[in-house]
Amino acid sequence: MKTKCTFIALAFGLALVSPLTGAAQTNDAKNVSEQAREERAYAVGIQAALWGRPFTEYLKTGAAGLKAGAVYLNYLRKFPNLKTAADHFVNTPNNVTIDAYGQADLGSEPVVISVPALQDKRYYIVQVGDAFDEIVYNVGGIKGPEPGLFVLTGPDFHGEPPMNMKQIKVRTKYATMAVRVFVNGEADLPAAREAQKGFHALPLSVFQKQGLKYEIPQSDASALAFTSAAPESLRSFDEIGFCMKLYLSASDDVNDPMVVSFHCIGLSVARGFEWRTLDEPTKRGLARAAATAEQIIEDSYAHSAEIVNGWRYTMGGGRAGYDLALRAALASNLIGANVPEQMLYPNNRVDDRGQSFSGANKYELHFSKDELPPVSVFWNLAMYDDKEFFIENDFKRYSIGSTTDGLKKDDDGSITIYIQHDNPGPDEQSNWLPAPAGGFNLTMRLYGPQSPILDGAYHLPAVKRVE
Repeated sequence: MKTKCTFIALAFGLALVSPLTGAAQTNDAKNVSEQAREERAYAVGIQAALWGRPFTEYLKTGAAGLKAGAVYLNYLRKFPNLKTAADHFVNTPNNVTIDAYGQADLGSEPVVISVPALQDKRYYIVQVGDAFDEIVYNVGGIKGPEPGLFVLTGPDFHGEPPMNMKQIKVRTKYATMAVRVFVNGEADLPAAREAQKGFHALPLSVFQKQGLKYEIPQSDASALAFTSAAPESLRSFDEIGFCMKLYLSASDDVNDPMVVSFHCIGLSVARGFEWRTLDEPTKRGLARAAATAEQIIEDSYAHSAEIVNGWRYTMGGGRAGYDLALRAALASNLIGANVPEQMLYPNNRVDDRGQSFSGANKYELHFSKDELPPVSVFWNLAMYDDKEFFIENDFKRYSIGSTTDGLKKDDDGSITIYIQHDNPGPDEQSNWLPAPAGGFNLTMRLYGPQSPILDGAYHLPAVKRVE
């Protein structure tokens, strides 16, 4: 009897244990599945966050520019004056060219760019970029004059461009246009303005009907207005989804492997970011991915340049698509940069002792006769505040360089630039770059940098602090 009771008790015990074991196994499988989905979203999310960062940066700058009237949609907003400390519509400005800016909505129709045949020998460049922060084409620049008609076409354009127009294919539905016309000192400004008048951008339909006799309409920035109801931790992906709908062709949902890979995290060209359809593990993975992507971007920018004598050389501008983290970092910090063989902008924030620049000190940048920057066009040194704007000074000089009126060479052919707050006196004033009482930073513009700069054989000398 005892044996029978023991058997019954054991059987009853097994009956109780078996369901619990099965439930535990089911929970374990569920946890593994959720963890897998979270990790997949994390991995794909980092890729998407880096890939889409140029889009969101272009959206912000484009919308702000249109609202401020600093950029026109499908036309050029021309600025006929050299920039000064009063101009805050563009960071790190130069005051050796007069500029014009535009955005082209190629999803609506192609945009024509007309480049004049100038009567004088004058440097200019028409920079065309896409929403990935990569250069599509440069008209002029180091190639020299390139007059004629150009037509920008988007990813959904099919067919032949109009006769006598050179087609520039842009892979995004929005393109940026920037025109720079060189000014050789204040006396040359009237002639430079006349040259600038010859540059035009306008929709193809307007050009076909009216040629270059057109009225510029009010720019409408409403298409760039982004709002989000997504949770804060997912909002960056919602903005990327908005940009995908705005900038990409619907065919990318099928033809672009990168875009297709983002479908599993709710991103597509057709629908943007469908965050409401995502399960919790996927949302958790994406929230982690957004935070990690920011760390990667920050680290990538910190290591994106070679630093020599305090000067920071960033060589990936305008074509960093081979490295998503680098492209995201440059778009976040140096958006709109051209390719280095056209122009290179080394930045410097420290003197030869490694200490930050301050107007309380005096500095010299000395080029020996054989040490002058090897450029095919010109070089120019500009000074900026912590917001990357020119700094006001009584002398009204914001930059100095090879084309500066009155720049003096020493008897041995060398050039010394005096960087300080107080006027160095009549003998050195021609080579003076005025500094504020406080902090500042310097950017050297190298237009048409030649091989010794591009291959790293030449580096700018350190800025020396003098007593």
